[in-house]
Amino acid sequence: MFVGRKEEIKMLKDNIHNNSAVLVYGLRRVGKTSLIKETLRQNNKKYVYYECIKGSEELNVKYFIELLVEQLDLPNMAFTDFLSLFKFLNNTYSDYVFVIDEYSYLKEYYFSSKKQGSIQEASRLDSSFKTIIDEYLTNNSLILCGSSISIMKDLIDYNAPLYERFSFVLHLKEFNYREIKDFFPNVDNNKLLKIYSIFGGSPNVLNKVDGSISIESNIEKLLLRQDSKLRNHINLNIFSEFGKDSDLNSVLDVIKNGAKNYGDISKQSHIETTGLLDKKLKKLIDLDLIEKVYPINMENDNKKCLYEIKDNLLKFYYSYINGKDSLISLLDEKRYYDEYINPSIKEFISRRFERIVRDYYRIMVKEGKYNNIIGLGSYFSSNSEYDCVLKYKDYSYGIYEAKYYEKPLSLQIQLKEIEDIKAIKGLKISEIGFASASGFEEKLDNVSYLELNDLFD
Repeated sequence: MFVGRKEEIKMLKDNIHNNSAVLVYGLRRVGKTSLIKETLRQNNKKYVYYECIKGSEELNVKYFIELLVEQLDLPNMAFTDFLSLFKFLNNTYSDYVFVIDEYSYLKEYYFSSKKQGSIQEASRLDSSFKTIIDEYLTNNSLILCGSSISIMKDLIDYNAPLYERFSFVLHLKEFNYREIKDFFPNVDNNKLLKIYSIFGGSPNVLNKVDGSISIESNIEKLLLRQDSKLRNHINLNIFSEFGKDSDLNSVLDVIKNGAKNYGDISKQSHIETTGLLDKKLKKLIDLDLIEKVYPINMENDNKKCLYEIKDNLLKFYYSYINGKDSLISLLDEKRYYDEYINPSIKEFISRRFERIVRDYYRIMVKEGKYNNIIGLGSYFSSNSEYDCVLKYKDYSYGIYEAKYYEKPLSLQIQLKEIEDIKAIKGLKISEIGFASASGFEEKLDNVSYLELNDLFD
């Protein structure tokens, strides 16, 4: 069953028409293929879908022709390149959408090949598709799709042949915390918060989570067993991107559940060569696995920058599972959960709750609910850290503290936090607020409040 993506479907529908080309990219198993096929189904479009293999252009064209012969009842053809094939298709067919999925696989074949001229061949491929889009889509349309974030982003770089050739570019990302409700319509908001905090928003992952059993049981079943489904998901869709570069694993293991500065990553990962560490961090950013985080009042100040893992499931994996296989096997899943996960699972979720509060405001701003917000992030210094900071048009700031407690937030804690916030120097503070997963004992005048139902509903 297809879930969600209403906005993405609408945007694709509006941009898929004759003489157009669309680019769709995103991490593996984020739902690109399902989205494209669902859009074409709803739009009653005739289409041919081909997924590239890691092989030469000639071999991919051969397999694509076999598919065309099967679907369009064509005689076998002897084309060896996409340019010649699309010229023929444009002259022979109309109102078709041709989907070339995993275009990045095709490019990767040439990037990894040791044959002389392979890099030039990869560049020639892009030039061929430029000509296809410019000249041979008058009667049909094209969707180019791929999972390698760095390769697909390079296609639309200013100096690339395909720059400005696509009528629409979609970077498909995981579902946000509110959208996962479509996967679990009968689950309460408190449990939804836990599911999202641990398993994230990948549709491939969410389809494997059982909302009818406990969070603990899902973790034991899906993550602690060595042959479990989500271990396989991480191995196939994330670790496969690392190749033989074990340093990437070391960097992620250092960052884990928090945010780390450059110096700490260098020392703890033992990658102390500046240029080398820069390359590793850039690689993880290109893979869309980590991001740079800046204090909201010091944007793009690299000296204040922290690095954070983006995906909740990956954070959980590195916090509790990476390197622990022998111990998990020795203790069994239940005992390992009780002794090594349960004591700190609330702290893990509380950090995700802070991010959810920021995401709430991002969603609200996008929906036009807060027209006076011009910036959103966190604030941290040597002696203080605040979870959700809003920057307003008058360059004042609103500070929200996010609290994930089992009991309602007490008045005593609120007053202490307000005192600390008012003591911050260098920020013009015009609003103070609290977000609490369990509500509030008492609410104060002139203070803003968010409860769990506000965030989800």
